[in-house]
Amino acid sequence: MKKGSSPAVPSLMREINERSVLDILRTEGTLHAAQVARLIGLSKPTTADILRTLSDQGLIHEYSPGVDDPKRARSVYEAINDVRVCLAIDIGSRFIRVAVGDLNEVMLSERSVPVKSLSLKDLIAVMHSAVEQALKTAGYSIKDVASVVVGTPGVINQHTGVISIAGTIGSLDGVNLSALIENEFGIKPTLENDINLVTVAEQSAGHGIDIENFAVLSVGSGLGSGLVLNGRLLRGHHGAAGEVFYVPFGDPTDTHRSATNPSGDSIAEVARQLAKKYKKSSLTEPYSTINILSAAKEGDALAQAVVDIEAERIALYIASISAIADVELVVLSGGIGRQAAFFLKPIKDLVSKAVPFPPRIEISTLGDTGILVGALSIATKIACDFVFERKNFPAPRSRTGSL
Repeated sequence: MKKGSSPAVPSLMREINERSVLDILRTEGTLHAAQVARLIGLSKPTTADILRTLSDQGLIHEYSPGVDDPKRARSVYEAINDVRVCLAIDIGSRFIRVAVGDLNEVMLSERSVPVKSLSLKDLIAVMHSAVEQALKTAGYSIKDVASVVVGTPGVINQHTGVISIAGTIGSLDGVNLSALIENEFGIKPTLENDINLVTVAEQSAGHGIDIENFAVLSVGSGLGSGLVLNGRLLRGHHGAAGEVFYVPFGDPTDTHRSATNPSGDSIAEVARQLAKKYKKSSLTEPYSTINILSAAKEGDALAQAVVDIEAERIALYIASISAIADVELVVLSGGIGRQAAFFLKPIKDLVSKAVPFPPRIEISTLGDTGILVGALSIATKIACDFVFERKNFPAPRSRTGSL
């Protein structure tokens, strides 16, 4: 080997080592070259050569800490987190939410734009508005985006990008959403069911961290679940894994699942059915989930009776998931599920009576951002792959804040 040349490393192994060094810096933060070498298990000369290469490619940078920093005697290396950014889009029936994230999975901005019409044309217009606002706030343009992940209700054909059973957003049924978004924004997106993204978020940032087998049961305007088995998100043959609404409890021809559905519309219907028995109730038409749950906390008899039924219905679906998948944990999510803390005990008691190995039941703490957090988790991995594979491109230093 000639003096001054790099160590002889096969190209594939070299690429693997470069990616490992980059990932270590993203995970651990700023490190000395010797620390990188020790963590990655490479020699110091090989590590130094890889660090120089990554620096030349604009993926990491070297700098000297300040005089008050204990690391000041030596320079340190840090992964550049804004070479490109990620875009997460949550398509809902009431709002379209968009978040921009960097390559370290940090959410840089978030915007939520109300949906006034569920027509496809209007949904696209709102999507553009939300994307533009989020990018502008973060100081980037659409040209800086390396990956887009979209969460949507419904069953997604991962091969074609076509949506089916989109529930409250009927205008998405049969639409090739992948092709539509690529045409609108110039980037081929990754599509995922919205509850699956909440499940990914719980796995990376919520109750599901380090849990191999768990489920998310989302109860809100609709009903759905996500499953992680043996550490992996389960989608199923058609992408319909977790569509628990279609479990045929009782009358299999009752397509509305009127006897078991715990979602918002059903709660209101239960209140209407019971209202004649509780004439002193403070609740009046039109019954809303928020009012019913608030009244139940204050001791209203009608509201408490409705919540008792709600607890039974939620417990029924948790028990069913547990009986089939034997999960360690079920996380309650959605607008109603996240409010279940005050009637969690009867849910746990009922599940314990129904199945021999009841799961632990927790309330999600991710709030309305769960879908975006899960989407950014996936989008970050895709963007990091994109950045590493492309290499040697100029980093987007001029942030115009416009599309």
